[in-house]
Amino acid sequence: MLAQNFIPKKPFPDFKWKWASFAPSEGLNDPVVLLGVLFRMHKLEPLRVRFSSDEFAQEMRELSKDIKDSGIVDYNGNSINLERTPERNLIRNSGQYWKAVGLLADTRGEIRLTDFGRRVAEHDVSQTEFAAITVQTFKLPNAKIHNTDERKLWADNGLSFYPLRLLLSILRELNENGQGYITTEELVRIIIPLSGCKAEVSDYVNFILWFRAKIITLIGWPDCTPGANDLRIAREYLLFLSHYGYINRIEQNTRMDEQYLYNDELDAEITAILAEQPKDESLQQAVDRIRVADVASDIERKRVESSRRSRPNQARFRKEVLAAYERCVITNVMMPEVLEAAHIKPYKYNGEDTVANGFPMRMDIHLLFDAGHLRISVEGQIELSNRARLDYGATVPPRIYLPDFTSREFLRWRWENYNGL
Repeated sequence: MLAQNFIPKKPFPDFKWKWASFAPSEGLNDPVVLLGVLFRMHKLEPLRVRFSSDEFAQEMRELSKDIKDSGIVDYNGNSINLERTPERNLIRNSGQYWKAVGLLADTRGEIRLTDFGRRVAEHDVSQTEFAAITVQTFKLPNAKIHNTDERKLWADNGLSFYPLRLLLSILRELNENGQGYITTEELVRIIIPLSGCKAEVSDYVNFILWFRAKIITLIGWPDCTPGANDLRIAREYLLFLSHYGYINRIEQNTRMDEQYLYNDELDAEITAILAEQPKDESLQQAVDRIRVADVASDIERKRVESSRRSRPNQARFRKEVLAAYERCVITNVMMPEVLEAAHIKPYKYNGEDTVANGFPMRMDIHLLFDAGHLRISVEGQIELSNRARLDYGATVPPRIYLPDFTSREFLRWRWENYNGL
């Protein structure tokens, strides 16, 4: 255990945590943006076009429009514009994000996904599974975001770790101490400097608690975010965990003070993820392992339940939607005791509490819909994930009738941009 008077030193002058993008990408971190771009890549991949093509630019224009009305903003609170010139297109500047998390193949400008990326784009791998796999497998240094010289510096100093796993481990132990949160300031001033010294989880926790209790100062500690964008890039790790439900972000007056709270509702699932030691395996193998452990399905169920409890006006919304349809749109079940109201465009992304944006669904069907395992097209076509098809393929119809008052625009938005919680 490190002593209270320990002062870490940088293992090499430019030691820092790079995220899966060289530039700040707060907007890209949102699943609707990250996976929305992926879905559009997948649509264009058979055409063998390049990221500098007019076709890709048009897809980015359409996605930017979808994002604009969905409450997704960048670091400064501005709407995200994914449309750029061919010389500064999204992938040229930020493509390493999709590469670093295993979705995009390393090609010379041609749109080509990895096998794992195609499975995510085709909704075979759920959003929850993608996040859990990224937590378990994203490693520093990373060949997609560190050059050869940088990786050699890490290797020469014996450094290699999984930052998302590390953050969850620290948060979990802080939670056991009754202070289950970290701030952006604690990340950049305590956690990142200690990570260059091969500290134990208990060391991170001790220094955070000592800092909060004002037992120590951080005078003399190294600055691992000296660059103009380093702080914002380091914060991406917390934003990723927040976007996928592992922690909850509480805004404060400044971003340095904002708190990221451990999601205690997922403690059992986080514990299971952390108990799995990192393995030298492909992402395809990681999918199989995650499914055997059943961790992702438990996370999906709990997140769906939590999101429903947090929605205001849910009782009125349910009453109006059930009155308009009278039965589950998928199974035709009429018992109100087992029916719930599902948002087509999610409430989180500025979806309305209106009949035009709602479906009555049996409880289990609603969970499939919210978790991304059941999709409904503008024409009423039903698409099930491979996992859902095993249990529901014989009972869910291939197509349903959609009344005129159901918003086709909300259906299109969900079909093209959303992959569940």
